[in-house]
Amino acid sequence: MSFFGTSAKALIAAMAVAATTASAPAVAQEIVKLAHTEGEGDLLQNPYWTFTEVFGRALQSESNGRLTLEVYPNAQLGDLESLAEQTARGVVQMSAGLSAGHLASFFPDIQILEMPYTFPSTEVGRMVLDGPFGQELSDALAAESGMRILAYLPSAFRNFSNSVHPIKSPADMEGLKIRVQPIPVHLEIVKALGASATPIAWGELYNALQTGVVDGQENAPYTMLLANLHEVQKFYTLDHHLLNMPMVVINEEYFQSLSPEDQAIFKSAARQATFAMLGIIQAKESQDLRTIADAGVEIYQPTAEEFQQFVDATREPLRAVLAENVDASWFDKLDAAIAEAKADLAAR
Repeated sequence: MSFFGTSAKALIAAMAVAATTASAPAVAQEIVKLAHTEGEGDLLQNPYWTFTEVFGRALQSESNGRLTLEVYPNAQLGDLESLAEQTARGVVQMSAGLSAGHLASFFPDIQILEMPYTFPSTEVGRMVLDGPFGQELSDALAAESGMRILAYLPSAFRNFSNSVHPIKSPADMEGLKIRVQPIPVHLEIVKALGASATPIAWGELYNALQTGVVDGQENAPYTMLLANLHEVQKFYTLDHHLLNMPMVVINEEYFQSLSPEDQAIFKSAARQATFAMLGIIQAKESQDLRTIADAGVEIYQPTAEEFQQFVDATREPLRAVLAENVDASWFDKLDAAIAEAKADLAAR
């Protein structure tokens, strides 16, 4: 009779399986680094935190814990220009908050998105960028720069504010000193409207407005509140000159190194995070405008005739400026994509 009974044999078999399992390599956990320049805070007050929270959770969940997002907020790794360079070189896998102006030195054609008074609504903007036009632009950027657009974030319209007088037409812009981002196209928009454009770093803007270094600036309502700019401005004109369009970009070499399954996970996580971030911004815009008004800021909505004056003052001059660096085909592609989106909405 064997010394080992049935139970003993089962125990030995279980020990053998355990030993084999212990010696097998564990599933490697991969860290994905994402950097941006905004601070952290309440999810409803800081939309970039909303994006990274939802994106990170979805990335981890859909990869069963294998992919983990590591976020570097509050310009820990540098300003937006630096983050674009770092993402292109693969120092970080991803960065958020870059505009077309920040990517122009890598791919000049992307400045087509900086044409003023182009998108009639945020809905049209989202349809255009989520469609074939946006995909073609992302592919072209990837080929030229080593960065791919993982998410477009057409959040809200940028508007002019100032502390001197209401702006109802381009004539009211004359003589004003307006802060702009250090982006050539933005300077040209303000100049075309008759004001003096002054590039000032984001971190210095509040003080510059408070001390009168500049009279005004241009940002979306939620961005004004993020930096408390409503405390140092008196007038806000809803002229909608640019659709605020930050982007989330990913290093192209890293993205192409991912399996098709992991690429799908990144795209899914980006869709979920974009939906959350843009939903919060859109839901809060009326409340944001009330908060700005309650702080004593006079808000003005231009009439159709006044709005057309802004369009007429900028459309041709800016098209000529952009045509120096942007291939003419992109103008036609964008016009066609907007027309198609408008037609689709009208048919619903």
